[in-house]
Amino acid sequence: MKDNYKIASLFSGCGGLDLGFIQAGFEVVWANDFFKEAVETYKINIGDHIVYGDITKIPSYEVPNNFDILLGGFPCQGFSIANTKRSMEDERNFLYKELLRLIKDKQPKFFVGENVKGLLSMQQGKVIEMIIDDFRLLGYIYKQKLVA
Repeated sequence: MKDNYKIASLFSGCGGLDLGFIQAGFEVVWANDFFKEAVETYKINIGDHIVYGDITKIPSYEVPNNFDILLGGFPCQGFSIANTKRSMEDERNFLYKELLRLIKDKQPKFFVGENVKGLLSMQQGKVIEMIIDDFRLLGYIYKQKLVA
């Protein structure tokens, strides 16, 4: 594997997923979240490369091109079994499309989409099939793994 893969990160929160990649030797060059307190925490603990703002309002040209991997821990609240009212009416369930948009526009070598176990059972598995099909339509080989 190439040393020093560069990463862009969506839905970064306070940086948990990013930190794991950093500890494994990767470099995060751009990150984004729209939760102000999480962004402030990220800046203190990881770095100033995080951009505060709603990714649905950030055009692709404002995201740098110099990365190899796109991370996206897209919102899980609408998929989580802890949400007793989970449904596909939850607009957050479609924020993975922002990950799709940047994959399409930036063509990274790899991407990582992270979410909760409940995504696998949403609508008897039809939702994860839809998401996988969307990634495959972009020409990527998609592999999923449940990490317990």
